[in-house]
Amino acid sequence: MNLPISKVIRRLRRERDITQEELAAAVGVTYQSVSRWENGLAYPDMELIPRIAQYFAISTDLLFGTDSASVKTRLDIHYRKINEVRSDLELFYQACKSAYEEFPKEFSFGLWLCRCYVYHGIRPYEEHLDEIRDICRNIIDHCTNENIRIEAMEMIVIAEKEENLDRWLGMMPSWKSCKEVLLESRYGYHRDHEKYRIQRQENFISFVEYAFYNCNEFEDSDVAVSNFKMILNVIDVLRDPTTDVDAWMVMRADFYARLALAYFSKKDFESGYAEMEKAIALYVKYAQLPANTLLSYNCPALNVLRENKLHSTGEDIDDNGGSVCRCAYHTFCRRDGVFESLQNEERYKKQLERLVPYLTKDAH
Repeated sequence: MNLPISKVIRRLRRERDITQEELAAAVGVTYQSVSRWENGLAYPDMELIPRIAQYFAISTDLLFGTDSASVKTRLDIHYRKINEVRSDLELFYQACKSAYEEFPKEFSFGLWLCRCYVYHGIRPYEEHLDEIRDICRNIIDHCTNENIRIEAMEMIVIAEKEENLDRWLGMMPSWKSCKEVLLESRYGYHRDHEKYRIQRQENFISFVEYAFYNCNEFEDSDVAVSNFKMILNVIDVLRDPTTDVDAWMVMRADFYARLALAYFSKKDFESGYAEMEKAIALYVKYAQLPANTLLSYNCPALNVLRENKLHSTGEDIDDNGGSVCRCAYHTFCRRDGVFESLQNEERYKKQLERLVPYLTKDAH
């Protein structure tokens, strides 16, 4: 009796207009072997099954004609296994590899497997570069989840050899072709003035935030101080200096905090405490604002934008600014070098205590 795999291979090959010779070359067998598979006279060796499934971008279950209920059961088993072993990187790697080999179109498995190579270093990524290329190309070509695609693009650009970078970079959009910029062009073309102004200003503030938050430099304290003072000066040029209550509050507090840490690194404690005071005052003022407060940027170039307080915290369930204060608290509680020695300073502890009432939603 013929197994379903015979019919599935023949159907997939014909649907994709692939010859037996092309399939054979892709999986490393002779075209006579493919012919025998399709006629039910022989079956692929077990080690070829994942390769054939990956070539057609389907799971091995589907290659065997398994029903969707069984496929879901197998997926659930893999997800459960991966979650169970996350704390053990070796087991996590094995689980991700097994899952991806069976389900190459379940793109999360491929992404996690690449992370094992590129980010976690469980295996030298240089020795698995061909595998990383195949996984990332599969994700870039077929995945509809933009976050997964972006991370796959980032990983292949990190891992790829210098001489091959242009090939990958040519597949990736520049900032001029990103969704937000294209929408700005669309609204401008159709003379939808309201949407155009909103999108244009959202793009402007996004680029400003990206530039500011990528201007971090702690290896050299002098450079860090210079960078953060420059950023705060630029913000002050953009905003209305007569009020602290605006959409710049959290960003200003963040950079006062970074500037304070940079001064502490230089052992300039008086300057550090002065900037820390400014940061904490802004964090507390922000936390005390009523939920859903709409904050203006107080800037002509951003005159149609309003920032919702909940949006700024990143946690809609937290209506008192607690997530912002938690981030600030953990930033100032760094346990390395000079910061660890500051933890016992009364002045330092008193500053931090001002954040404590806002660290949890029900702390009031």
